[in-house]
Amino acid sequence: MAEQIKAENTDIDSKVESLIKASEVESGEFDWQCTFADYFKMVLSDPTIPKLSHVLTYEAIIEKGITINPDQTKSYNLFSDKIFGIENALEKVMQYFSSAAERTEVRKRILLLLGPPASGKSSIVNEIKQALEDYTRSTKGSVYSILGCPMQEEPLHLISKKTRKTLFKEFGIYIEGELCPRCRYLVRTKYKGKISAVPVIRTVFSEKEAVGIGSYIATNPNPVDSSILVGSIDSDKLDGNRLEVSGKAFRLDGELNVGNRGMVEFVEMFKADKHLLTTLLGLAQEQVIKIEKFGSVYADEVIIGHTNEGDFAKFSDDEQSEALRDRIIALQIPYNLRISEENKIYNKMLEGSSLQHVHLSPLTINSVSIFAVLSRLVQPSVIGASPLDKLHAYNDGLQRGSFNTEAEISKEGMEGISPRYVMNRISAVSSSEEVKCVTPITAIKSLWKGLDQNVNLKKKIESEQYSSLVLDTIKEYREMAIQTIQKASVDSFENSANNLLDKYIDSISSYLAKRNDLINERDMRDIERMCGIAEKEKDKFRKNVLEKSTAWKEVGRQFTYESDPILKQAIEKHLLPSTRQIARQLSEPRFAKQKVKWEQFKKTISSRLQETYGNCPICSDDLIVFVNHVLNTKKPIAKVPKNGTIEWNWPA
Repeated sequence: MAEQIKAENTDIDSKVESLIKASEVESGEFDWQCTFADYFKMVLSDPTIPKLSHVLTYEAIIEKGITINPDQTKSYNLFSDKIFGIENALEKVMQYFSSAAERTEVRKRILLLLGPPASGKSSIVNEIKQALEDYTRSTKGSVYSILGCPMQEEPLHLISKKTRKTLFKEFGIYIEGELCPRCRYLVRTKYKGKISAVPVIRTVFSEKEAVGIGSYIATNPNPVDSSILVGSIDSDKLDGNRLEVSGKAFRLDGELNVGNRGMVEFVEMFKADKHLLTTLLGLAQEQVIKIEKFGSVYADEVIIGHTNEGDFAKFSDDEQSEALRDRIIALQIPYNLRISEENKIYNKMLEGSSLQHVHLSPLTINSVSIFAVLSRLVQPSVIGASPLDKLHAYNDGLQRGSFNTEAEISKEGMEGISPRYVMNRISAVSSSEEVKCVTPITAIKSLWKGLDQNVNLKKKIESEQYSSLVLDTIKEYREMAIQTIQKASVDSFENSANNLLDKYIDSISSYLAKRNDLINERDMRDIERMCGIAEKEKDKFRKNVLEKSTAWKEVGRQFTYESDPILKQAIEKHLLPSTRQIARQLSEPRFAKQKVKWEQFKKTISSRLQETYGNCPICSDDLIVFVNHVLNTKKPIAKVPKNGTIEWNWPA
């Protein structure tokens, strides 16, 4: 025993030593220094080394990778496993950076992310900041600066304007900007104008260390000292000539100084004092930080702000804000509008939570997602269409223009229930010690109950509309619950469904290739009739399915029975027992001999729900009882009296 403990301690000591050594190597990895002469040689050998801020940021995002989807759209790996359901908004963000990286006028615009609370604005900015930090730690994204400069000055600013023209003409090296007052003073005094001797270091961006990434939280509308942005001045060093004063007295420690060569973030942007916002005008338009009575300092940085619609509307209505407004590119960051993506949001939030002691029914996540997404949808203007029709169409990838006008669509996802509210309500239920599993109806009840405590939500939507959302969510849960029981009643349903799909695709492939000996026309038409495809439409349908299947394979994705909503519905209809069969099998029989078979059926269903579908004993039993209730008693789970409240009839 003693020898075993000694061996374990030796292993631990070795591991500790290894980890400490690796940490020390990493911390010293960027302690690199050379003269400007050496740096200049590096740049001439590789003109891609110096990068303007928008180029650096764009490359940092792209460096994380791009995934091509089956429909040929792009997904950016930086965001793909953290931000869900707002691909169009992310594509617009990337269009901004792509254009700005080309040195177009777009780089002289402030990027403003506009959306409701918890829509992903901060998450987008945080991911970009992290990408910048990571990229500057890589060889490809290396950033170099003048030693001792608080603004991590680009060393090429040491080159005279006349020489810059030659560099651009002969080497394609573009230099923009001037030395900051501190560096200008050091060059003239310490280095006596000998720029070749100026030391250059490797610089790694870090928001925590205030290098290359600045951040300003504008929560106070009252005027504040502008030095928080433009930097403070040491009043004890104001004596002397202008060069000496600017070189010694300017601390260059404001957030805009910090963000030079990288980016600066403005949180709740329009809660800031107007004077501070005016500072951004000069930075965006002219790449300078203006310092009262002391001129200006060149700065090259990405400016990203985020705010809500209310604050932006007030800013837009102010005539005095016209100049700054003209320098803003505002991109809407709405709530997600697809159930499948909303599920991913909650699963991601649960990963970092302390709710591990409580089980959540798989249909609970689906149900709260439905409630949240429904609250964000604009009422369909197409006659005969319901919010549920819209919900399913969006989840299946149908174009949004099918239900509303462009003006109505622009408002969609800009109001409603936030993911944060949903998680708060799930946490409220889970906090009770007696709760071991949060079932769907329990979660829906909690969402309804919490509305009274959320003033902002009550202002925007009347209780009658919310009660309608609850009933629609229950209606959807009812269908999901029945289908889950149907699937659990079939042995290896997913395998059977995918095998049926594979046979269908093999058949249509042979059909389109005119290999008639391998075709089973009757089986193909069975599937197609369930898809609502007429005889005269079958060729076009088969071609579309084969093209879609091929597109998925080409990007390394497996085409399953769930990949196409129309085929999914048809295959499920083909394989699953009817609701009438399920109702009969769940209904308790009168005679003892039949009860044995009935109990065995329920036991089999419960076992499959737990082994295949992620349920625990509590929610699997709850699901079986619920489906039996809705199929055999016909009693509503909830109803809404005239006063707009909800009367719950579940648990029965």
